[in-house]
Amino acid sequence: MPTQTLTSAATEPTATEPAVVGEPVPPGNEISPRRAALLAGIAYAVLFALALFANFAVREQMVDLDDAAATVDNITGSPTLFRLAMLAFLVVFVLDVAIAWLLHLVFRPYGERRSLLSAWFRLTYTVFLGVALVFLFAALRLVEVDGFSAAIDQESRDALALLALDAFNATWMVGLALFGLHLVVVARILWSSRIAPRWVAAAPAIAGAVYLIDSVGYTVLNDYAAYENVFAAIVVLPAIVTEGTLTVWLLRRGLGR
Repeated sequence: MPTQTLTSAATEPTATEPAVVGEPVPPGNEISPRRAALLAGIAYAVLFALALFANFAVREQMVDLDDAAATVDNITGSPTLFRLAMLAFLVVFVLDVAIAWLLHLVFRPYGERRSLLSAWFRLTYTVFLGVALVFLFAALRLVEVDGFSAAIDQESRDALALLALDAFNATWMVGLALFGLHLVVVARILWSSRIAPRWVAAAPAIAGAVYLIDSVGYTVLNDYAAYENVFAAIVVLPAIVTEGTLTVWLLRRGLGR
């Protein structure tokens, strides 16, 4: 670990500068990079569990974009479960903001501009996730026939609810393109700073690339639904491996291991 002390914001390393491999001293009373790594690792672990529950255990099981009536029946049959999934997404939204800040503290000593770029990509992605969550609330209002939705006939309500759920997908997909760019920048920081093994640095780059491919495919393919399972298979495994790898690496770094 180096003994360099930071008295102001860290500068971008040049080609002649040695890689920073130690624990810099944070300015003032700011959280140290090591403590930020530990907090980010804990937040990542919670986010990971909540996202798996909300997206795969609930949303993927309840929503059938080819059958509006069946989707509405699934939600009305388990409204509490659907609301718990929405709550999980809401907590994920908040945790993503915190993780963006904590990762900036972790990576800032190894290049402030790249660290800021990574944070901005993740924060902008998080905004899209928040907007997408609004569509889940809209779908629920339509399904529960509350207030203004009572004036709409059943078939139209079902179709509008499914449209809102599809809008959630589209909004989140746009955000995931930005999340992919965030992961690519994280990979670049890890690779150039040598603070993580090469395979740990490579994992975010691979996941970021597949997120971008999936978002582009969703945008340009008229029959994306026909290939949706293929894209899901390509994306899910790298995403899970990367999130798990980053979580473990952050926790180990935070604990000084």
